[in-house]
Amino acid sequence: MSDTLSARLVEIESMLDRSRRRFEEGTRLVEDAHAALAEVQQALIGSPVQLSAEENEEAASRLLASLKASGSTLPESLCGGRLSVDAVQRLIRIDGHPIGITEMEYRVLELLAFARNNVVTRSMLLKHLYRRADDQPQPKIIDVFISKLRKKLRSASGGAEFIETIPQRGWILRDVESANAA
Repeated sequence: MSDTLSARLVEIESMLDRSRRRFEEGTRLVEDAHAALAEVQQALIGSPVQLSAEENEEAASRLLASLKASGSTLPESLCGGRLSVDAVQRLIRIDGHPIGITEMEYRVLELLAFARNNVVTRSMLLKHLYRRADDQPQPKIIDVFISKLRKKLRSASGGAEFIETIPQRGWILRDVESANAA
């Protein structure tokens, strides 16, 4: 009886080892597929910089933090075209006219502007807005900020869309030139 139980145990352990190896191989394949998909999406949206999957989540937050920590001179305006994000005065202007937004909306737009033409994820925005994980509200709050920002930018610009949603990924701030204005 104990011999059959021992043999059965060895058989089960062998099956578990094979399953574990297959699972790890499958996980690697999925990670590779996600990385390849991210590269293709970044190429399609015109990103000038290719980021690894690991760097993608933190890139914009690290850039903003390092610029502020190093005391580097921030550019006068973080955007081109009709939209101007003035990091020094912390003002948003469309066609040179300031628009009123809340502090949190400004911080969302600031990160989008630093990462201009690159995808900014919900996770990146949450980390940028709420430094400590225990302070973070529900992730849907980002949708609220984006929605309010879009309405204010659209209203101030006569209908131009500056923030583009990339399904299943996040948002991109695009330059809108005067000639393309609605």
